[in-house]
Amino acid sequence: MDRRPPTMRMIKSHSHWITCTIALLLALVFTIPDLVHSWPSGAPESSCDNLSPRHGNNRGKTSSPPYTLTQSHSDYHSNDRVKVVLRAPRGISFKGLIVQAYDPVTNLPIGSFQSGRGLKTIDSCSAVTHTDRRGKRAATLVWVAPPKSGKVNFKATVVQRFSEFYENMNAIVDPNA
Repeated sequence: MDRRPPTMRMIKSHSHWITCTIALLLALVFTIPDLVHSWPSGAPESSCDNLSPRHGNNRGKTSSPPYTLTQSHSDYHSNDRVKVVLRAPRGISFKGLIVQAYDPVTNLPIGSFQSGRGLKTIDSCSAVTHTDRRGKRAATLVWVAPPKSGKVNFKATVVQRFSEFYENMNAIVDPNA
């Protein structure tokens, strides 16, 4: 039984309430900027120019990414399909992605992606992005060639978390992709 006078018990209770309120406000202050500047439903069309996620003042990582980006082949004919796979190593996931198809000679976007579960296309720049911010271990994409023949390459930005992302990832050809 607490033998302190009622005034002291009220002061302690009020002090606890103030501490909890301050902790909640601090949590909101540090969380809201991430929510305001992140793209939980996918990269916007404005990301097409350089595939940058524009996550505040955060910069893309310059170290080797832990992820692999592969494409089934680089030569295509009219309406061919190229499989592109983004994969995370064991124990790591990613929350966001934007992958773009481009002509390696002109560097211009080409073709289009098929939409799929958890993916949305950005047809104006031959790209595909995520539709939610859940952790992902892999993404399998299907690119559809334009009505001509040529070569295609793929580049990506992969977001591990808001402050950690890898830009300028280039796909490697893997016939087993």
